[in-house]
Amino acid sequence: MATREKPAVRKAPRKDEGRIRRKNLNIDQNKLDRVVEFLGADSETDAIDRMLDETLLRKELLASLDAIPRDEGGLEDVFPGGYAEEIVKR
Repeated sequence: MATREKPAVRKAPRKDEGRIRRKNLNIDQNKLDRVVEFLGADSETDAIDRMLDETLLRKELLASLDAIPRDEGGLEDVFPGGYAEEIVKR
């Protein structure tokens, strides 16, 4: 009789990770492969989780920039034609 390997023990999520849910997604496999390679991720799930973290960080950074007054020595959009505003919308 062949012996079965024990399934990997899943770590409990950290308090700051929130709830872990299983999801079935339709994703461009080429993009996902490129992201996994770029990040050096251990798995596709790891790559997606890290990209979600990056997106949430971007949101926080943009909110911080929005809080800086744009007059009286604050930030000035140096890109012609509102390019910076277009980037923020993406």
